[in-house]
Amino acid sequence: MRVASSRVATVAMVLVGLAALAVAGRLVRTTPSAERPATTAAGTIPPAATTTTVDSVEVPDAFGQTVAEAKTVMHTAGLRGAADERDPQVPGAVVVVQEPATGNLVPHGSVVWFRTRTDVQANGVVRRLRLGAGQTTATYLVVAPDPPTHPLTVVVSMPHAAEVKVWLETEFKSRVPVVGRRQDPTSCKPAGGQVRCVVRFGVVDAGGELGIWTARVAKHSSPPAVLEVTVRFARQ
Repeated sequence: MRVASSRVATVAMVLVGLAALAVAGRLVRTTPSAERPATTAAGTIPPAATTTTVDSVEVPDAFGQTVAEAKTVMHTAGLRGAADERDPQVPGAVVVVQEPATGNLVPHGSVVWFRTRTDVQANGVVRRLRLGAGQTTATYLVVAPDPPTHPLTVVVSMPHAAEVKVWLETEFKSRVPVVGRRQDPTSCKPAGGQVRCVVRFGVVDAGGELGIWTARVAKHSSPPAVLEVTVRFARQ
């Protein structure tokens, strides 16, 4: 009887031990591993992000614009525009250089600095010139891109009877002829009682530092005349 009771006790202890192991195994299998991502009915839960990214913005082109216009362009792109403290700050000052340059990628909200001048004509803006009787000349400064990146177009409107020469002079005194005394019929056409000349150039590489050119007009006919000249460098 004692032997049978001992055997029964041993078997009971073995069964209890096996049951305990089974329960422990289930607990181990159902506990998510620290080395694997937890799962749900929808799938694997990705780990939390540990890094952040900053939006990049491509710097737009403010070449030849007034400070007021250039600031608006930068604001629209998510940037801030400001004239260099050494340069004119007035809204009508013209941007001759910008830093960073057009096309660079910068963080959103960055400042784009402008070098400005007040003695140059804004890019693409009409210049109205009143020339008196007899042979008369007129000059004014225009801003040209440096390095050269923009094709050049010059538009001249003048009276039919006017004999006028128009050209651009670079910083190195080289000439870019626009209109001669004998108007080119391929570029000069009658328009509303006047003659309108549209002369298109490619990218003009004339050298220089800040790209400040001189627009020159020489009238050879006697009567007074009013001319309108537009010098425009337009990015392709």
